[in-house]
Amino acid sequence: MNTAEKQKVALSSIHDFAAKLRQPDTLPRVKEYVKWLASGENRNPEAMPDFAPVSINLDLTTACNYACDHCVDKEILNLNIRYDHQRLLDSLQLMAEKGLKSVIVIGGGEPTTYPKFEQTIRFMKKLGLQVSIVSNGAGNKKIASIADCLDKGDWVRLSLDSGTDPTFQAMHLPKIKITLEEICAHIPDIKAVNSSFKVGFSYIVTWQGAHIFDENIVENMHEMAEAAALAKQNQFDYIAFKPFLTRAEINNAEIIDLEASDKRYQKIVKVISEQLDKASALEDGSFKIHRTTNLKMLLTGEKSTDNIGQPQRCHMQFFRQILSPLGTYNCPVYRNQPHGQLGEKDGYADAKGYAGVRDTCTSMIHDFNATKECENVTCLYNHVNWWFEDLIKNPEKLDALIPHTPEEEDYFL
Repeated sequence: MNTAEKQKVALSSIHDFAAKLRQPDTLPRVKEYVKWLASGENRNPEAMPDFAPVSINLDLTTACNYACDHCVDKEILNLNIRYDHQRLLDSLQLMAEKGLKSVIVIGGGEPTTYPKFEQTIRFMKKLGLQVSIVSNGAGNKKIASIADCLDKGDWVRLSLDSGTDPTFQAMHLPKIKITLEEICAHIPDIKAVNSSFKVGFSYIVTWQGAHIFDENIVENMHEMAEAAALAKQNQFDYIAFKPFLTRAEINNAEIIDLEASDKRYQKIVKVISEQLDKASALEDGSFKIHRTTNLKMLLTGEKSTDNIGQPQRCHMQFFRQILSPLGTYNCPVYRNQPHGQLGEKDGYADAKGYAGVRDTCTSMIHDFNATKECENVTCLYNHVNWWFEDLIKNPEKLDALIPHTPEEEDYFL
C-alpha cells in the first residue's frame, strides 16, 4: 500500500510530518536514516544515524490539579515519581547537542505544577529549541511569567473542552477553585507580555455514550460554537477541535471509539458539523478554527481506511520520542507501556544512557511490529511511516527530494 493510497483525508498542515522532515536542517538525517535501512537489516546501534530525536514530548510531572473525566493518562497521574532536575537539564542539553529541535511540554500531568517549570522553559529556549506548552489553564500566571522568552513559532495551548463553566467543571473536576471564564481572562495579559507566539484553545469533542476506563464522559459537542465565541472574545489565536479518544482494551492504545456503522454516528456527526459551521462564521484574520486530522476522519468515516494500517516498522520512533518521569518511550500512545519503553527517565542524561537508548531504539525499529501493535490506532504518523517505507524500498527517490522551506520553521512532530 503506497502513500497515495493511504492518504484519503487531507492532512492538517501541523500533521504533515513528511513536509516538516524535509526542512533543510532535518532532510540530511532523513536521508541517512533511509540509507541505513535500505542497505539491509543492521542491528548494530553504532550503524544507526547518530542523532537524538528531532522532537520530543516532555512530561515534566505526573502531578495534576484536575481530575478530568476524559483523561487518557488517568492511570499514571499523581504517582509521586519525579525527575532529578539536573539530570533532566543534562538530558535536554545532550539531546540538543545531538540534533533535538523542538519540545512539546505536555501530558502525564499539568506541567505548570512542576516546581522548576520556569527554569526549565528558559533553559530550553537558551538551547535554541522550539518550545510549546499544553496546559489545563490553572497555571496561566506561570505561563505569563515565561511568555517573554517565547518566540514566533512557539505556542501555548490550553485544554478547556467546553463553552460554559458548568460543563468545564463537570468535565475537568478541578481540585482548586477556578472557572472557565477566569482562565480565559488571563489570555490578554499573556498577549500583553508577548504577542509573537500563538495561544490556542483546545477542545476535545465528546458525545453521549463516550467512555474511558469504564467511566462515562460528559457530553460537550453542543457547546463548540459557544467555545469558539469565548476564545475569540479573549484573544485566543485559534480554537482546535479534535475527537475524543479512548483506550483500547488489548494494548491500551489511544483510539477513536465511534465507527460509521454505529447507530449513533449520523446524529453525532450532524451535531458536530452544525457546530463547526457556526464556529467557522467567527473566523477572521486574527482568529482561526482548526479541524484536526482525526476530526476530519471521524466526520468523513474514513478513519478505518486512512490512518489505520501501519507498516510493520514505525519510523517515527527514531524522529520523535516521549520523555517522562516514568521513562523514555517510543510514542505518546504507549506512554508508560513496557513494550514502548526505550529507556529510563534519565536515559539521555549522559553518554552511557544515550548509547543505551540508541541500542533499544535500533532493536525497536526492527522488532516493534506496528502492523500488529497499532492495528486499531488512528495514527497521525501513518502517512509519514508509509512515506519512509516507500523511500527505503526505492532509495533512488532520495535524490529527487526537494527541501521544504515553510514560511515559519516548525519542528514539532
